[in-house]
Amino acid sequence: MLANFIALIFNIATTLIGCLLILRVYVFFHRISIFDPIARLAWMGTNWLVVPLTRIFKPSRRWEWAAVVGALLMAALVAVVGYQVTGLPIQPLLLPICAVFLLLRWMLELILWGTIIFVLLSWLQPDSPAYGIFWRLMNPIIGPISSRLPRFGGFDFSPVVVFILVNLLLYWVTPFSQGYFISAWF
Repeated sequence: MLANFIALIFNIATTLIGCLLILRVYVFFHRISIFDPIARLAWMGTNWLVVPLTRIFKPSRRWEWAAVVGALLMAALVAVVGYQVTGLPIQPLLLPICAVFLLLRWMLELILWGTIIFVLLSWLQPDSPAYGIFWRLMNPIIGPISSRLPRFGGFDFSPVVVFILVNLLLYWVTPFSQGYFISAWF
């Protein structure tokens, strides 16, 4: 029982850190101001890992490579611990594949929760500054779908489409991120 509790805490902490690293990469890529509260959260929550890595991996014009490498390192750590917890044999060639699928899972979970918060804010407080922040974050994802879907009675179904698509992708990505199907193939 204690081992399950420790595994749960480890999973929550690493998922939070992984999502913050991905959010940091996303914010840097889209040039969102560091003064936005969401960007500030991503920076403050990941500086402990990204700042030392910037000595080795310098940022380019659109990519903060230290945050990308930090996210990959965090995903690899979670993959190794996941293999140890599940009892699956660790195969060094498959760890990078599992780590990439874990990063994809974190990205999809971030999109899922961002969509939920965006929709709730659009219904409850569309005039709040938080709505503007989430609109800037979610518009590159929801916007292209919204421009192609017709509105029915003034209702925009694009967040529903994003929600369904992300859940379908999570259905397929999650087992790969945990290494179950990959280990069965090799």
